[in-house]
Amino acid sequence: MKNKLKSSKNNPTSHGGIKRLLKYLFNYKWQMFLVIISVIVSTTCQILGMSLLQPTIDTAILKADINGLRLNIIKMIIFFSISALTSVIFSRLMVRVSEKSIRDIRNELFAKIQSMDIGFFDQNTHGEIMSRFTNDTDMLGQSLSSSIPNLLQSFLLFVGTFVIMFVINFRLTILTIFTIFIMLAILKRLVKKSTKLFSRNQIELGKMNGFIEETLSGQKIVKVFNFEENSKNKFNQMADRVRELIWQANTVMGKIMPFLKNGINISYAIVCMAGAFLTIVGQMTVGTLATYLTYVRQLQNPIATVSQQANVMAQAVAGANRIFEILDMEGEKDEGYIDLVHATIDKKGKFHESDKLTGIYAWKKVIDGNPIYKKLEGKIDFEHVNFSYDGKNQILKDVSFYARPGEKIAFVGSTGAGKTTITNVITRFYDIDSGLIKVDDIDIKKIQKQALRRAFGMVLQDVNLFTDSIYENIRYGRLDANNDEIKAAARMSKADSFIKRLPHGYDTKIYGNGSSLSDGQNQLVSISRAAVDEPSMLILDEATSSIDSATELTVTEALDNLMAGSTSIVIAHRLSTIKNSDVIMVMDDGRIIERGNHESLMEKKGTYYQLYTGKLELD
Repeated sequence: MKNKLKSSKNNPTSHGGIKRLLKYLFNYKWQMFLVIISVIVSTTCQILGMSLLQPTIDTAILKADINGLRLNIIKMIIFFSISALTSVIFSRLMVRVSEKSIRDIRNELFAKIQSMDIGFFDQNTHGEIMSRFTNDTDMLGQSLSSSIPNLLQSFLLFVGTFVIMFVINFRLTILTIFTIFIMLAILKRLVKKSTKLFSRNQIELGKMNGFIEETLSGQKIVKVFNFEENSKNKFNQMADRVRELIWQANTVMGKIMPFLKNGINISYAIVCMAGAFLTIVGQMTVGTLATYLTYVRQLQNPIATVSQQANVMAQAVAGANRIFEILDMEGEKDEGYIDLVHATIDKKGKFHESDKLTGIYAWKKVIDGNPIYKKLEGKIDFEHVNFSYDGKNQILKDVSFYARPGEKIAFVGSTGAGKTTITNVITRFYDIDSGLIKVDDIDIKKIQKQALRRAFGMVLQDVNLFTDSIYENIRYGRLDANNDEIKAAARMSKADSFIKRLPHGYDTKIYGNGSSLSDGQNQLVSISRAAVDEPSMLILDEATSSIDSATELTVTEALDNLMAGSTSIVIAHRLSTIKNSDVIMVMDDGRIIERGNHESLMEKKGTYYQLYTGKLELD
């Protein structure tokens, strides 16, 4: 279960997550450079503007120096204006940088998802995966655009203010640090507790999204089994759990501001009394005391900002860790080095690569910089193959068979016998535990996975059509196919006749995974998609099991057209569709227990005979 997401465990925030987020931001170096410079300038001007309070009181006001008062006021206006202007600059820049960074994270996350093996999607709900794209990235975007510049400014303001306070009066600053240190120690515990709660909330939110996605995609099942009330109750429990966690987190965060205000007021009162004493004994001027107390009050702003942004950053980094969890996962390995190319053969029998469909495929291997080609013929060999999905329960047990070019090989057997697993391992959706699988006498582990999968056309029981036109759904089989090739594939698959009767023909939009078409029509579009690439080998996994008998005749004829001249592996539930197969193999408990053509198997009067005559049923 190496690719199982940690949706059931606490996934706390980490400094590593923050460092990785900063790397995305600093991909835009000059913008971030301007942000940092603007923050520094804004903070410096704010501190310098306040420092003018002391000469304004001691020199201008107490000595009635109008010119000095006017000059200090002008300086204050300039400093605070520059501070405000640079604040606007870094705020706007940070929004742009954060949105670009989130786009980069989403792109990288989507690319990573595309590189994952099938096992990843088997082990994790689609809603849980989608939560990483939506909730977690949205939370990141909100925090990056505001929290990071505000935290940076607060840090600089905090440090700068303390520096000025040390310069003004060292002893009062030591007293201030002591009171603030006690306050920050308590504050740290509150933030740490809320961070854990927000992190757990993100996990529960992912679970809830997974449940929503599964329920929406299975609405027919929900209604057929009258499971609406049970679904609502389960959702309510999940929603209550999310509400409880966010309530606990916000309750903890809600304690911070009252604590800060009262703590800072107490600190301010203590320092005020000490400063008043120093002023009375002549160790401080009135202006110096007023300026110092202003800086003490100013410390409230960065501390309050940090506390307010702490919960946002806690949620953001929790979301970032969930995203990085996927990004850090090991993608699908591919050590293959043999490619598959379109080719032509000249009169001398020499292969030439082509970037267009030629009807001829060739395996391409490069040795010492020289390409070596071998024509794809469609020969398949299984030699003593063993396989398990979890490393424990064997699904395929010492399976051996062969298919010669152009042959139609059919597999029958009860559910769980291992029929579909045959197709999963031959396309390397999963790698076998032991044994050998060869295509055209080449170990499939030496073939690049994308090349191996391009060699097979696949028509599955569960048709997956995308929200797009019928034309684009067929073109999905080969993106460089032109209009004539797409229509030719549709005619071959018998889909052209019903497509032309649709309101917009090939431009008719398909919605909801083909819910606007019948099951048979969806399957014909799926066959067209496989046919447009003219594959030399085919996999048909119970392609007619979900359609009625009348439609089956049309679909079967389309499949026969598709299989003509191709090596075909057929997983069948209806035995009537495989009578003309060259070889029929009966599977049971991961083993091949019978093999032969229809006539020979009927003569044996074994398991196939009993299945065909109805004495034994497929379950």
